[in-house]
Amino acid sequence: MTTKAPDEPQAHPARRRGARTKGDEREDQILSAMRSLLADHPIDDVTIDDISSAAGISRTSFYFYFPSKQAVLTTLMERIWDDFASTHDWFDADGPDADGLREQLGAVAAIWKTNGSIMACAAQTGYTSGYAPLQDFLARARARFVERLAAKIERDRSAGLAPDGPPAADLALLVAVMRDAGLSELTSSTAAAPAGDGQSSTATTADDDAALDTLTIAILRMIYGRID
Repeated sequence: MTTKAPDEPQAHPARRRGARTKGDEREDQILSAMRSLLADHPIDDVTIDDISSAAGISRTSFYFYFPSKQAVLTTLMERIWDDFASTHDWFDADGPDADGLREQLGAVAAIWKTNGSIMACAAQTGYTSGYAPLQDFLARARARFVERLAAKIERDRSAGLAPDGPPAADLALLVAVMRDAGLSELTSSTAAAPAGDGQSSTATTADDDAALDTLTIAILRMIYGRID
């Protein structure tokens, strides 16, 4: 049973509103410091002292804004919540709409690349299992995708645009798992590619396009069967 709206607010709905304060700026300094540190170090190697030093504040000041480095990671994830929501246009389309799905996947891949180190940390099951707020956020983010896709599948089945099959929610969950695995592989392989000349960059772009095309076809076949 659906108990939450698909695009409900993030885990901390009471965050400060209105004019920015010195506290807002300090919080942004901490978030920026964490983002920079994660670009070069695994989160297990990042300490509170590292974050505080990079942010230009004391350790005591850090704890005034965040209880832990996991809380900083959760807030970084929350900051890209709306970015992911903005890629959901395909869910409102009727039928397969291959071009719309390909565009959606490309937009999500771009978000993953821009926030690669953050997404990599969030994807570490062993790490996130120890911090309930982050677990909850990731679960709700997955549920939002599944709910929106399940609704599309049911609507298209009712309109005769998709064949009957497994329960829509189960199928949507399988699609979500496949999509996340595909995008994770795509972005990690891109990050690992050596820096080089324009030819290397062109090859990487071509590989990305091919991977997104394959993922698009795989998702459409799971939901709609043959798509000639």
